[in-house]
Amino acid sequence: MLKNLKDFRGGRAVFIDATIFLHHAFDTNPVSVEFLSRIETSNIKAYTSALALEEVSYKIMMQSASNFIERVTVRHVKKFLENRKHRAKVLSPLVEYMDYIDKLREAGMVVIDLKGSDIKDAARLAKDNGLITADAAHLAVMLRKSIHDIATEDSDFATVPDITAWSPSAIK
Repeated sequence: MLKNLKDFRGGRAVFIDATIFLHHAFDTNPVSVEFLSRIETSNIKAYTSALALEEVSYKIMMQSASNFIERVTVRHVKKFLENRKHRAKVLSPLVEYMDYIDKLREAGMVVIDLKGSDIKDAARLAKDNGLITADAAHLAVMLRKSIHDIATEDSDFATVPDITAWSPSAIK
């Protein structure tokens, strides 16, 4: 089921997908930005996973690197990061954003660790639901923690039985 994130009022636990954090980090979707602001100030039971935060970290790092190098590939970024001064320039936005994540944690957001059993379950969930493996791992974590709501831009979650996907782009 797909619903508009503007309409999420809490009451039930919600898993925050990487897409919502990225909208906030790059200021690309005001609904996502407002939703995370509500996490800071309300009693919303918010969860994410270490894997989702790794996805966010990687994308912020690569986006930041694109400001300094012409061709952004993993190999080129690794080479660029060998230089301490370059490293500081590229990774400063990431460090700043992780400080914001800490602020959300202080407001009550819980970061769930990924377990080996989640990866095994993710393979089955990917096959059963047509999800990519990272999304299936998020689903495995959600199911392990009995979370049935997800804030995400990824409409693939809307087809998963017993899961409500709250999208910042859902049309009323």
